[in-house]
Amino acid sequence: MQNFKWHNPTAVIFGKDTVKDLAPILKADGIKSVLLVFGGKGTFKSGAYAQVTDMLNSSGITFSEVNDIQANPLIGKVRDGIARVKAGGIDAILPVGGGSVYDTAKAIAAGSCYDGDVWDFFTGKAKITKALPIYGVLTASASSSEVNSIAVVSNPDSELKTSINADVLYPKVSVIDPSFQFTLPVKQTVYGGVDIIAHILERVLDGDEGSELIDEQGYALIRTMIRVIPELIENPKDYNLRAEYAMAGMMAHNGFLSMGREFRGDFSSHRMGHSLSALFGAAHGATLAVVMPAWARYLYEDNPVPFARLGEGVFDIFDGTDEEKALETIEALEDFFREINAPTTLRELGIKEEDIERIAENASRGQSFGVLSVLEPEDVLEIYKLAY
Repeated sequence: MQNFKWHNPTAVIFGKDTVKDLAPILKADGIKSVLLVFGGKGTFKSGAYAQVTDMLNSSGITFSEVNDIQANPLIGKVRDGIARVKAGGIDAILPVGGGSVYDTAKAIAAGSCYDGDVWDFFTGKAKITKALPIYGVLTASASSSEVNSIAVVSNPDSELKTSINADVLYPKVSVIDPSFQFTLPVKQTVYGGVDIIAHILERVLDGDEGSELIDEQGYALIRTMIRVIPELIENPKDYNLRAEYAMAGMMAHNGFLSMGREFRGDFSSHRMGHSLSALFGAAHGATLAVVMPAWARYLYEDNPVPFARLGEGVFDIFDGTDEEKALETIEALEDFFREINAPTTLRELGIKEEDIERIAENASRGQSFGVLSVLEPEDVLEIYKLAY
């Protein structure tokens, strides 16, 4: 196990009817006006919009809005929000939504304290040193953006979907009321669940051999998600199931599973999935269900141990050599994705064979990446071919 420092400054308020608990915090912090950032109809259908605006109105806190934030959020909406803030009178950013809304809010929070264009942060031209405070209300679990310092945004002009990460982007407070997720479409529950599983897999499959304790926590979270997702498809308003799903989502990517790890995770599959979203608008969770099994098939023969251990810890696969257990594990994971009606091939995403080379070029951009195994551009191309 490696030396580590772990600090997550986000305060979480978890449970039913907890939006009201945000009011005294905002007052104590001297917040008088917020920019409300949210998506569309789902925010109203869940009841979150009404509860949040009632809380703000009763507290005497004024607000303006940036809405219609889409999945795979766009830099244009970020710039709209920054313009609102710079027009004056905004003390904080208040996202009400899932990961895309939180990511947009974080980028707005950073860009509002910068004189240049916010995309400079995403390209590495500028470093984030300051941001407005963020107080959020989660309505869809998936990315753990409610409890981390990361934001992912797409830029159609450059055909790039990429991230920023800075300590000042941790939300100060996140309210997580699982009942807001009762009205999510089935696909969103499925794809959000795949994203949660992927964040865990990218830790336990990074080849680190000195993190068995943390790996075991990851296996437990994956087992929970494999149990919970099918049950939620049948019973979307089961509060306890939603609560377990939301808690697993919070724990998957808040830094907890990186403690003591040498490499802190291998996010090659996320990078490859981002290209599918940037170029074709594919849902993030759907891209991961396609890419992760292909990535695993490409690498397992040279790296069987982490896949075999995953099979033992999650799917009760104990018989055979490490290579045999690894392959059976990958097949079990892919079978689960099919069971919950997640796509497992590029064809199911509407991708044509002639598009694969362009996708691979977008993902690699002439660079190598990866932790379990370093992927050269030609490796990336072969993985996409396997996924087809």
